[in-house]
Amino acid sequence: MARPQWLVVAIREFLERVRTKWFAIVTVLGPIGMVAIIVVPAYLTAKKNEEVLTVQVVDRSGRDLAAGITTAIGIVGANVVAEVVPPDTEESVLLGRIRDRDIVGYLVLPADIMDGGTAVYTGANATNFRFVAVLRQLISSSVRAVKAMEAGIPPEKVLALLAPVSMETRHTTGSAETQSATGSFIIGYATMFILYMAILLYAVNVLRSVVQEKTSRVVEMIISAVKPHSLMLGKIIGVGSVGLFQLAIWAVMAALLIKFRAQVLGLFGVEGAGEFNIPALEVTDIALILIYFLAGYFFYASLYAAIGAMVNSDQEAQQAQTPVVILLIIPVVCVELVASDPGGGIAHVLTVIPFSSPVLMPMRYLLDGASAADVALSLSVLLLSTAFVVWLAARIYRVGILMYGKRPTLRELARWIRA
Repeated sequence: MARPQWLVVAIREFLERVRTKWFAIVTVLGPIGMVAIIVVPAYLTAKKNEEVLTVQVVDRSGRDLAAGITTAIGIVGANVVAEVVPPDTEESVLLGRIRDRDIVGYLVLPADIMDGGTAVYTGANATNFRFVAVLRQLISSSVRAVKAMEAGIPPEKVLALLAPVSMETRHTTGSAETQSATGSFIIGYATMFILYMAILLYAVNVLRSVVQEKTSRVVEMIISAVKPHSLMLGKIIGVGSVGLFQLAIWAVMAALLIKFRAQVLGLFGVEGAGEFNIPALEVTDIALILIYFLAGYFFYASLYAAIGAMVNSDQEAQQAQTPVVILLIIPVVCVELVASDPGGGIAHVLTVIPFSSPVLMPMRYLLDGASAADVALSLSVLLLSTAFVVWLAARIYRVGILMYGKRPTLRELARWIRA
């Protein structure tokens, strides 16, 4: 029994890409990149912590606030030390010390700080928001402590009142066991980003393949043996299979790296695997991710195939694909809206719209913000939209693939679709 035309094209597209050296290189680079993502930040953080950063404190309050601040400033980091300098030290001198890298910054406590004056920190690490937040807390605590002691409260009671409270964040929407908030966000965000990149890269491959065959006139010979809609479908399935195969390899490597990240970090001399646990993915989670990848890929690859059939050069293709790229960028920009409230109304709308649901729904589901009914609704809308887009793209593709010259107008496209 003869193979369907679309299957023949799909096998050719799959083998043509898998056999190239670039496929092997990119497939190997994926796990290397994952190792780099795990190791490089941890290694650089460890190296940074070895460097001692000096902060000088200019206390002009007359209440000896600097003593308490310099004692507690080590909370910011083991590599941060504070020194008290005379209150009449000129700021030009302090700026020179920053310039000469003798200190990282300096803190000025004004004379009216007890009456609502503003403390000012100037330094090369002023953009370190964690450092600034802790420093602000230390200053506030020191001011309150001095006011309390001046009001006659014993020092031991002041210390007890101002003692920091430890806090741990656990993520849940109430329908599942709590998990590490940081770990849940990482796994959800990583899934979103991988889906975005995979859909974009492999859909663009379809566009380039169509444009290359059209501009080289090879498509004229292919069309003589294969129907246009079979050629488009086979091309989409073949390139998508390559993406699915590559994603499967990367998924296995990612799972192994997450499981053995402590050992991987140990190989590079970095101790510790982080202060959070990354939730394990269940079989249903992986299945959902793959389904949304395939549906999203077909949705966008069909649009790219239609664009490739409409244009006559790579330059035109780059311009024509801009609206489709914007449709994919929008969900990435809105990722914080889903992560901050995965069960909210905005997240619900974004994960139903077919342009953004392939990227955002897996993330929302992994953050336990979507019920089975939400997934069913989102997937139904996406599959119906994908079927419509594939049909629409096939109508454009069968006419446009053999059309040369200027790009068609909207009226001409409408005529192609009706033909």
